[in-house]
Amino acid sequence: MNPIRHEDYRPIERPTYQQELDEVVQQVARRTHASVERQAVGRAVRTAHGKTYGLLKATVTVGDNTGFYRQGLFARPAVYDAVVRYSNGLGHHRPDHQLGAACGMGIKLFGVPGPSLLDDERDSGTFDLNLINNEVFFANTAYDYMVIEDLFAELPEALVDPARRKTWMAEFLTRRGTLTDPGSWLWDELLAMLSFTAVPRRNLLSYTYNSMGAFRYGDHIAKIRTVPTAASLSALTHQIVDVRADNEAFRRTLVAEAAERDHSFELQVQLNTDLARMPVDNTSVKWPEDLSPWVTVARVDLPRQDVGGDDNLAAADTTSITPWRSREEHRPLGEIQRVRQEVYRRSSIERHRVNGQDRREPAGSAELVG
Repeated sequence: MNPIRHEDYRPIERPTYQQELDEVVQQVARRTHASVERQAVGRAVRTAHGKTYGLLKATVTVGDNTGFYRQGLFARPAVYDAVVRYSNGLGHHRPDHQLGAACGMGIKLFGVPGPSLLDDERDSGTFDLNLINNEVFFANTAYDYMVIEDLFAELPEALVDPARRKTWMAEFLTRRGTLTDPGSWLWDELLAMLSFTAVPRRNLLSYTYNSMGAFRYGDHIAKIRTVPTAASLSALTHQIVDVRADNEAFRRTLVAEAAERDHSFELQVQLNTDLARMPVDNTSVKWPEDLSPWVTVARVDLPRQDVGGDDNLAAADTTSITPWRSREEHRPLGEIQRVRQEVYRRSSIERHRVNGQDRREPAGSAELVG
């Protein structure tokens, strides 16, 4: 089955979108400022991916791809300097046993030709990938994001308390009572959210990490993921992370593994071949692999390195990762991706301002991790 051409995708246009987006951005700005007191770590914390686990030097090697996969960044063999940031998905900075296992892998490539989609960084030369260790996401519209982002501030406590768990999920499902027709309730999104509770606490280097939405892939549409190579996965010393024995288990395990040996991931894409069964505007539905397999187009290598210092955490905290630090050939698609464009930008601006941090794109990995 041939892949869908990106011009055949028609985005859903809702008349209330801009108003909802403005409300989301204002809410994120307020929560960013309030996080200084709420998180009590002496600085503003991201409203998502609030706790970072480390920043690693990396190399991304694009293969000699063929056919439909020879597109955009992946059109020809190349080697890029890069960094990889690992973080927890919740907007809290707490001991690991008070957080879930939803974790992110952010990849920043340097020296990528072409203008960035971010107007104030057109010539930065950086290119970001935002990935998470689950196959689906739980918000698809600006209004969903606003309500769910507020509800997520209660996690994980809300799902531990039996009484609050019921009302919390009811508020999630009905978007706090704004969806009165059961046919419009957020069932896909709720099931996607609950799937995150089943993610096991494992070594950060053992997960498969997926893009949270679709992207243009040159002439086509795709999702992106990273998968540990078989050799890298089998060489891991610690498969399971014991957060009860160690409040900083995710970071300590990452630091230990990074210091012991090299690690590697395959970077893969899944092309969209059926817009009905592989929806772009519903990120809560998994794209079936029987319709389109994952194909490796590049490799991510993490050389052996020391990331155990406080300076590494500081560098990770200041590093901004957004799906819109991209190129036209890989433009993010779908409403929730458009929401991220402004939310991530405003969140980064406010957080860096509150924390007194310089907000600029580095020229290479050496500026961040030596």
